[in-house]
Amino acid sequence: MLLLDMISSLVARLRSLWGLRRRADFEAAVVEEFDHHIELRTEDLIRRGLGPKEARRRARIEFGHIETHRERARASRGLHVLDRIGFSWLDVKLGVRMLGKYPGLSLVSVLGMSVAIAIGAGGFGFIHALMDTELPLDEGERVVSLQNSDVRNPGNPDRHSVHDFVTWRDELRSVGDLTAYTTDDQNLLVPGGISGNVRVAEMTASGFRVARVAPLLGRPLLDEDERAGEPLVVVIAHSEWQHRFSADPEVIGRTVRLNGILHTVVGVMPEGFHFPINHHYWVPLRLDPDAYAVGEGPEILLFGRLADGVSIERAQAELTTIGRRMAASHPATHAHLRPWITPYVHTFLGVDSPSRALLIRSIQYLFSLLMVVVAVNVSILMYARTAARTGEIAVRTALGASRRRIVTQLFAEALVLSLVAAAAGLAIAGAVLERSPALFGVGDADLPFWMDIGLSPALVTYVLGMAVVAAAIVGVAPALKATGHALQGTLKQISAPGSRMRLGRGWTALIVAQVAVAVAVLPYALHSAARFARTAAARPAYPVEEIVRASLAIQSEGSPRSMDGAALDASVGERFAGSTAELVQRLDAEPSVAGVAVASSFPGEEVPARFEVEGTGVRNWLWVNQVDVDLFDVFDVPVIIGRAFSESDAGASSNAVIVDRAFVEHVLGGGDALGQRVRQIVEGADDPTPVQAGPWLEIVGVVRTFTLSPTWESVAPKLYRPLTLDSVSSRARLMVRVRRDVAPVQFLARLREITADVDPALRFAELKTASAAERERRRFNLVQAVAILAVTGSVLLLSGAGIYAMMSFTVARRRREIGIRAALGAGPRRLLRTIFARAGVQLGAGVLGGLLLAEVTSWILTGGSLATGESAFLVPLVAAIMVTIGLLAALGPARRGLAVQPTEALRQE
Repeated sequence: MLLLDMISSLVARLRSLWGLRRRADFEAAVVEEFDHHIELRTEDLIRRGLGPKEARRRARIEFGHIETHRERARASRGLHVLDRIGFSWLDVKLGVRMLGKYPGLSLVSVLGMSVAIAIGAGGFGFIHALMDTELPLDEGERVVSLQNSDVRNPGNPDRHSVHDFVTWRDELRSVGDLTAYTTDDQNLLVPGGISGNVRVAEMTASGFRVARVAPLLGRPLLDEDERAGEPLVVVIAHSEWQHRFSADPEVIGRTVRLNGILHTVVGVMPEGFHFPINHHYWVPLRLDPDAYAVGEGPEILLFGRLADGVSIERAQAELTTIGRRMAASHPATHAHLRPWITPYVHTFLGVDSPSRALLIRSIQYLFSLLMVVVAVNVSILMYARTAARTGEIAVRTALGASRRRIVTQLFAEALVLSLVAAAAGLAIAGAVLERSPALFGVGDADLPFWMDIGLSPALVTYVLGMAVVAAAIVGVAPALKATGHALQGTLKQISAPGSRMRLGRGWTALIVAQVAVAVAVLPYALHSAARFARTAAARPAYPVEEIVRASLAIQSEGSPRSMDGAALDASVGERFAGSTAELVQRLDAEPSVAGVAVASSFPGEEVPARFEVEGTGVRNWLWVNQVDVDLFDVFDVPVIIGRAFSESDAGASSNAVIVDRAFVEHVLGGGDALGQRVRQIVEGADDPTPVQAGPWLEIVGVVRTFTLSPTWESVAPKLYRPLTLDSVSSRARLMVRVRRDVAPVQFLARLREITADVDPALRFAELKTASAAERERRRFNLVQAVAILAVTGSVLLLSGAGIYAMMSFTVARRRREIGIRAALGAGPRRLLRTIFARAGVQLGAGVLGGLLLAEVTSWILTGGSLATGESAFLVPLVAAIMVTIGLLAALGPARRGLAVQPTEALRQE
């Protein structure tokens, strides 16, 4: 029955929409059919002996009034509600005509609202795709994630859950097939196939039971595969089977090497299966809880499937009880942990509690506030347009139109406007969402397999809701103001100037508020956009087209490890240092290689640290990198003052550092750098006294600034410390410069081959050409600049139009006063001076308030004044633009007011 009711309701809604479109034809047909039945009944009564007049009278009595049948017909077609609110197709057509009648106003309003709707839709759509998409598995909504929320650090769950996993798996009855997994990028060697770096899920076998997807070939992982001593096996994705194994039907039983360790292929999953996130290879996760203390061990993620008939709330209650016992048993490690069950897809955003989910939801809907702000600006413009139609509204009121009918009509006109803006905004949002991964340099392998970024029914519904809200703000507010006056007087009183709408104090105060907000916000937005644009346009001063770069780490055999190397023991660290040194030697011997360098960070991606200059007490943020002695030669960076690093500087006791030209200019004020000493300091949170100070380091050389700023600030002084391969123990950045006759992209495969030959446990992350990394950087900054400019431009456009409309309307309302004062002897100059003085006071108050607000905003966001530095001109520029717009708005009506004849003004009075 519920399904039938839903279908009936849907049919009624569709009939309502169709009825709205063909209402006139429908009602004409009802009248025609009614008259036809009256005629048939009249003829029947005449045949029974009644006269024609009496027969027609009785027929009409039997059938009732025509309006009764019309009402029933409308209700049957879903039009009854529309009749009650007075909404008709005529209102829609009138709204379309009003768009053409005021083209300038319509264009400004549509542009501003479409940008706001696009931003709101983009934010909503992206978060919706991450958090609200149903997992495309059998009963995917019942797959849940389990994690320990750290109350000290919300949004960063504690993943060291080996002992929790075992406890939950044994005691939790509400969630079945509890699964643990971790992700790793490993080097794959396929005999007779295509080798490379692949994403591997080390997962317990229960994960395949949760997914409920049978392999295309072979078998999934089994519980016995997790036992120590069992042969290592691997299950591969369908796409990998086709790409690297040439869709070999005999692939089951073939052997491959992952990080140099032999694995046997036991299964191939169907096309499109990339569970848990976006994985292509699955190997058994072998966990030994006895090898770790409570609260220690590798970082793992946990998920399972709710038991039949169990709700997530019931499962959470059971897990909370178990969590309390764990906290009581292990207070040192679990007192600050709270176990939570969340929908599976929430894990990708770090949602580890209901409060965190609420925060993300709040962010999702905060995007809508921009539309509300823009809609308020548009409503100000609409108010001015509605004010010009006061006479029309008054005449309609005098002729019997109710206030509800007039408000409905004005709402319909605003709805047409907002729907046009919604269509444009939805088109923009859809295009941006579909291209957002590429715009931000995110590959398909980095997105969850369930995530479909693009237009969705939920997004379209959200945009339509935004359009209705915007129409209510844009149309209803001015309509209520317009119809709130006593417009039921005589036509003579209606047409009198004194009966027209007035802005009132509240609306007039919006002039000051508009100017203040524009002056406060727009300079900082333009400043930010300019920074991003300059960063996107800048080019590093080294040959990016000849360099290949990669983040190099090592995989410890036998247990999952994270890329940060925190779990590496001393023996693995020594192996990594030795393997890295051997790799550098092998690459140096390659004919296609012009140079090799190792550093702690990629040039241009240095780490900030606080340093103090000896004898000055000056403390500055510097961007620090540890580089080997060959890096400056590889990057063609000459030492312009002093000397370069030597092998003797590479020892642990060395205190030599090299700085760049930006350090000399902005830290030392252009003074002599050689021999100056600096040291790194760590300051207390509330006390500038150094909590910890490093050794004094001596500047031995100065190089030109060859990298870009790692931050959006234009100046980032660099400091370089020497690095030796012997000191590399966990992770390093490798930069290889190829010869000019070699394409860097083609060298990537050779680099993988050499690395695997040196040590199969070495693995890459971020392996790409420097030119590709540079393109991603420029694209990211350019997208940021364009987005900020789009929002700023729409706000500036609407603010300017709003100020113009309000000032113009305010002065236009004074035309009669101007005419009377002219009749009493006031000259044009005096009248203009009075008009502009009043406008100037309003604009000046707005500018003053905006300047104060801009200064406060700048100190909060940047820690400094926006009125100083390279963007200092933006504040007076925006203020001048707003004032100019306001004065121009007052000029036109003032001139028209001066044209009013004094006798005409006195006659009206």
